[in-house]
Amino acid sequence: MAENTKNRVQQAKSMVIGCAVLAAIFISGLQYFVLNLPRQMASPAHKSDGIVVITGGQQRLDAGLTLLANGTASKLLISGVGAGLNKVILANDLRLDQTQRDLLMCCAELEFAARDTRGNARAARHWAETNHLASLYLVTANYHMPRAKLAFEREMPHINLQYWPVSPDDLQIDSWWTNPGLVRLLAREYAKFLAEFIRLY
Repeated sequence: MAENTKNRVQQAKSMVIGCAVLAAIFISGLQYFVLNLPRQMASPAHKSDGIVVITGGQQRLDAGLTLLANGTASKLLISGVGAGLNKVILANDLRLDQTQRDLLMCCAELEFAARDTRGNARAARHWAETNHLASLYLVTANYHMPRAKLAFEREMPHINLQYWPVSPDDLQIDSWWTNPGLVRLLAREYAKFLAEFIRLY
């Protein structure tokens, strides 16, 4: 009886130690992930055939429309738009200025089917193939870009992909560990990135 109790205690200790080691590895990986998030760029290095914006905030769409306005590309896909929206509603909800509205109306296409990053990548591939596009700029939040990059590169190995990370105003990287909400957001995204990486490799 005493031997069984001793074994159970030893197993419990091993589990605690194992969990602590895994937690330490995860936290170290998370810190590396955050410190190496892609930086927002001042200007595009190259032109492209098209731009894909993954929905998730006005700053992403603003960035895509700015690239469009600057002549970086002539076509824009907004992937993952909510059902029931159209360009007019979208422009009103996001309070776009007249220049942005004109660009949205003339040169953007809304995509409604995608429900996750893999769906965004599949939709972008179909759009690129339909429009005979050989190169794309991908626009999404900087914390989402590593996972999006994995999905898009797997889905479109034949497309020249370039990346335009957007740094959300409320993403204070220098002090991210002091904000519980931000810690949860980044930890969740890091876990999703690891899952996508493991799935692919």
